[in-house]
Amino acid sequence: MAAKRKKPRAPKRRVVRAAGKKRRGRTMERLSATPPRSLPRDTPLELPAVTLEPRALIEPPPPLTGGAARSALVTRPETIEAAYEAWDELRDELAALRASFSAERARLAQQGQLLLGAVATVTPMGDARGEALTKRSELEALAAEARRGLEAAQHELEARARAAEAALHDAILAVVNELRARVTRQAARSKPVLELMVRVLPQERRILHLRRPSPDDAIVLVFAVSGRVPTRYGALFDDSTDDALLVPPVLYRDEGISEVRPKPAQLEAALRERPALWPIKAMVPMLLPTGFVRWLARGAVLEAELADGEGFRNLLTHAEAEQVTGALLALKLAGRIELELVRG
Repeated sequence: MAAKRKKPRAPKRRVVRAAGKKRRGRTMERLSATPPRSLPRDTPLELPAVTLEPRALIEPPPPLTGGAARSALVTRPETIEAAYEAWDELRDELAALRASFSAERARLAQQGQLLLGAVATVTPMGDARGEALTKRSELEALAAEARRGLEAAQHELEARARAAEAALHDAILAVVNELRARVTRQAARSKPVLELMVRVLPQERRILHLRRPSPDDAIVLVFAVSGRVPTRYGALFDDSTDDALLVPPVLYRDEGISEVRPKPAQLEAALRERPALWPIKAMVPMLLPTGFVRWLARGAVLEAELADGEGFRNLLTHAEAEQVTGALLALKLAGRIELELVRG
């Protein structure tokens, strides 16, 4: 009979809980005694002293400058319409700039009026007469400082306004010069073609019509008959009005124009005194030796109107119709336009 095999006895496990707790406690004590470098120190760093400048009683105006419209021609094609678009952007920018400076002037005036008025209403407080006099002198010094600050801010604002407007005017002049150069090249390369229609009426009366040209040809036509350039691209197609009870205006409020519905004599004088730019609207003027004629836009045609006293008339005599037609023939012979007589 085989002897019974004894099972091996498992080794006794050592209990180290108490010792572990003790070591862990000592580790925590060391961590709490020496904080890591990332934690802030109790002693503040030595920083240089910062001195704040006292603020002025009147806040100076913010910088108001023009935008990027002065480089508008760079990113556009070299066409007549693109030059007018750049010109329109500059005009809008100039108007916005003037409105900004006007609002800033009003703000400065309001601030100064409020502050000076507040100083004038203050009653010095003090028990003794000498203390009250001291307070009064301090108030007077405060009022003087406010006046000086207001005057300095106003002078600075006006200087900025003059500089900004001068820069925009220079940009507009550059665009206008480029526009005239493009119109001159277009007039030499492609003459506007005019189609003349004559309506014969009883009593030897005539009505002359021209087919309305395209916008580019209208610009070139004005340049061909006068040597001027209109201030707006779509001027010949603009029949808008600011008063439905009156006839549409024939001038824009450009180039110093204030009266947009002038009498014939005033209109002729306003056009003659402007050698480069015409703020015309819905018409093509012709300054002839025999009289003042305008081709007024009427739908798809331009109708000849002759200055007559306080107004214009479209019913021409046979001789007047010949004179106007002769002026167009003279332009054709000079190589400025192409003229065709068609049935209306």
